[in-house]
Amino acid sequence: MKKICVVTAARSEYGLLKWLIHEINQNKEFKLQILVTGSHLSKEFGYTYKSLEEDNFTIDEKIDMLLSSETKTGIAKSMGILAYNIPESLERLHPDLVIYLGDRYELLPIANACLIMDIPTAHISGGDVTEGAIDDQVRNAITTLSTYHFTGNPESNSNVVKLLQGKGKNVFEVGEPGLDNFKRLNLISREELSKKFELPISQKWFLLTYHQETKLSLDENLERLQNILNVAINCSDDIFIFTKANADFGGIQINRELARVSKKYEHIFLFDNLGQLNYLSMMKEAYCLVGNTSSGIVEAPYLGKPVINIGKRQLGRYFHSNITTISGFSEKELIAALQKLKKEKQKFSLSTYYGEGGTSIKIIEILKKILND
Repeated sequence: MKKICVVTAARSEYGLLKWLIHEINQNKEFKLQILVTGSHLSKEFGYTYKSLEEDNFTIDEKIDMLLSSETKTGIAKSMGILAYNIPESLERLHPDLVIYLGDRYELLPIANACLIMDIPTAHISGGDVTEGAIDDQVRNAITTLSTYHFTGNPESNSNVVKLLQGKGKNVFEVGEPGLDNFKRLNLISREELSKKFELPISQKWFLLTYHQETKLSLDENLERLQNILNVAINCSDDIFIFTKANADFGGIQINRELARVSKKYEHIFLFDNLGQLNYLSMMKEAYCLVGNTSSGIVEAPYLGKPVINIGKRQLGRYFHSNITTISGFSEKELIAALQKLKKEKQKFSLSTYYGEGGTSIKIIEILKKILND
């Protein structure tokens, strides 16, 4: 059996990897290994490694990066801790292949160690473009360090081939793995969600996630967050459901402010970690998504759900017609976008630009050929 080690460092990325992990675990040709690090092991971000255990997956290695710093220096040091510890974990696991996804900075020390230790790697969702964050540089660095590449759409596939100087032999366009959830999960009804999370059922639900723009200062990020919160506070006839920011610089401060406001206003809710089933179910039942999360760019169009995308964090991706982008973060712009959406009551077509589900199966079939060779 070929040993495949899947790395996960954050709740969002685990939600995208879940069904691939499941398929590897079910396949008789493979032995699944799971390495957990990053914000999964942080109290501030909800100890989200427990989601894997709740899904009955066995975690083979945990590497705590001590990722609770509020400074860029502290985050850089945490990467050093991971770089120091990852070689021993890889030596113990001795995988035939390491798989990771996306553009998290935690992946850089892992990709680097695998390169030095001559361990083949497979990178999922390379070639994307997000101009408003350092993610582009991280993602492209991981791409150049990796052996195999599973891309989510035609443009990203072309970008990876260019990064590899035209060498496209190990580049495979398979679609985005997050869309597998719509094929495999039975989404929860509005009534069930209302009862489970004590959400008023008769009011409009707005699902919000604001991740820090890593090219901006902390003060600028907090100012923009406050503008979003001010709009939510003043729209007391609606329900605003926030999920926490990720573990980039400023994430802890953003989450503290979200916690403060949600305790003060009854129509504003904050959740540490909804889990993929609950989150996608809320997406389906929400009137609109607001913020700067990639799920508004990839998953929401698959449901034909309207999105108000704020700022430059996702700039450079393909935007379906359901997405309204406001470049600034002023209260006036956001209020205007919300009012226009409510007034027009427009229905949007579904988009399959990022795939139609079934990505995990496609990856498994390619992995069989790769590892047999």
